[in-house]
Amino acid sequence: MFIRKAINIAIASSLILVAGTLSQPIYAADTIEQHIQKSIIIAGEAQSKTSLIQRMTEENVPGLSIAVLKNGEIVWAKGFGIANSKTKRPVNEHTLFQAGSISKPIGALAALKLVEQGKLSLDEDVNKYLKGYQLTGAKLSKETPVTLRQLLTHTAGLSVHGFPGYATGNKIPSTIDVLNGQGNTAKVEVVLTPDSEWRYSGGGYTVMQLLVEQISGQTFADFTDKSILKPMGMLNSTFAHKLPDNLKQRVSAAFNVEGNMHSAVFNDYPEKPAAGLWTTPTDILKYASHMQAIMKGKKDGILQKETVAAMFTKHKNNWGLGPELMDIQGQLAFGHGGKNLGFTNDFKALVNKGDAFVVMSNGDNASTLNNEIMTTLSKHYDVSFLEQTVIQSITLNTQQLDAYKGEYLLLTDIGYNGDFISKISVNDGKVTIQNPGDVMPFRLVPENTSKFISAVSGNEFVFKFEGKKVTGLTVAGQFELQKIK
Repeated sequence: MFIRKAINIAIASSLILVAGTLSQPIYAADTIEQHIQKSIIIAGEAQSKTSLIQRMTEENVPGLSIAVLKNGEIVWAKGFGIANSKTKRPVNEHTLFQAGSISKPIGALAALKLVEQGKLSLDEDVNKYLKGYQLTGAKLSKETPVTLRQLLTHTAGLSVHGFPGYATGNKIPSTIDVLNGQGNTAKVEVVLTPDSEWRYSGGGYTVMQLLVEQISGQTFADFTDKSILKPMGMLNSTFAHKLPDNLKQRVSAAFNVEGNMHSAVFNDYPEKPAAGLWTTPTDILKYASHMQAIMKGKKDGILQKETVAAMFTKHKNNWGLGPELMDIQGQLAFGHGGKNLGFTNDFKALVNKGDAFVVMSNGDNASTLNNEIMTTLSKHYDVSFLEQTVIQSITLNTQQLDAYKGEYLLLTDIGYNGDFISKISVNDGKVTIQNPGDVMPFRLVPENTSKFISAVSGNEFVFKFEGKKVTGLTVAGQFELQKIK
C-alpha cells in the first residue's frame, strides 16, 4: 500500500530457474540475472556482484516474474523460482500473480469507458448515480460533493487506505457491505473536504467499483473482461473471484516474509479495482503498450486519445486518473506498486515512448529485491525508471548515536488500526528502525547529524532536536513522528 510503504518497507528454499523468454537477448542472463545491482549503496562499503537467484534466497522470495517492453516490443519475459511449494510448480512467464494496487490503474479504465459512453461524468456528484447506497461523512456537503475524478486521483477525502483480503474459502462481503464496514474493514466515509488534499484510498476505488457495477448492470469482473481486458489482449488476466479453470491452474500461491506458503494459499479480494486483479507481467505490458499506442494516435483502442491524455494529466501528488505519474529524464511516465498478502509488485512505463518494466513477486519480503531488479533493468535497457542511490555516510560517536534511540509515535493519520510506533535502535554502531509489521529492522544511514537515509527505500529521515535532545523526525518529507520514549 502506497503510504504505508513510504515509511514501512519490510526487510525459499529449492529455487528453480525456469526458462520462458520472448525475444530474449543472448546477453541478458549474464548482464541481468548474474549481476543484480543494489538500488541503494553506501559509499566506501564493498559491493559484491550477486545473482538474481542468490538474492531471491537471501530475501526469502520463492518466485518472481519479469517482463520488459522496449521500443514497443516485449523483448524479455521470464519466470524464476516456484509458484507453489506443495506442488513444486515453477514460475514461468505465464504464471498469474495477484496485482495488488496495480489493479487500480487498470480497473480505472472501466469507469473511464462509462464516461466515454456518456453514462457517467468525471465531475458530477457520484451520489446522483448510486442506488441503495450513499456516500456519507462529516466533511461531505452539497457544496463539496465527491466526484469520480476525485475517486480516481485519491482526492475525494475518503477513509480506508487498503484491504487485507479474506482467506480463500471464506465468505466474502458484497461491494455495498464492504463500503458500509460490514466486512473486515471500517466504513468508507468522507473524512476530509473533497478535493482539499491527497489521501490514498482503496475505499474510493471500491465506490468506483459500485458505480461501474450499477451503471453497467454487470459484475465488475464481467464488465472489465469484455470491455477492457480482452480488447487489450490481456487474456491471462481477470478480476473474477472464481477463476476460470484455464487460469486457476497457473496461479501462484502467496508466501510470507520467511518464504513459507500461506496456509490459505492466497487471500481473496472482493474490492476488485482496489486489489482484486489476477494477471501476468506480460499482460500488464499489453495494458501499458495499449495506452502508449493510443497516445501515438491508435484509432481503435479501448478509449479515445482525449480520455487517455486526461488520464495522464497530473492532479494532486502527481496522480492521474488511476496511475501514479512521474518524470523520468524529462519524459512523462506512469506506473503503480502493488501489495497483497504474499504478493509484491511494481510496474513503470513511459507515456510517449514504448518502454516499460514489470516485476511481480510472490513474497511478502520482495520490496527490496523488486527495487534492485528495477535498478538493474534501468541500467541494462537504458531507461532510468530507478537509478542507483549512493549514500554518503558520516561517522557518529556513541554519545551521538544514543540520542536517536527510542520509540516514535506517528502523528499523521494513515488509517492504521492503533498507534503506529516505530522503534529506533543502535547495534554495532549502526542505526536501525523497526515499524509495526516489520519482521526485522532496516538500516538508517547518517548523511549528517539530522538527515538519515533508509538503506532499503532511500527515503529521508530528518530528526528534530531541542539542543542535543532528539524530539521527533519527519519521514519522506511528509510523515511526522514524535519521540515518546
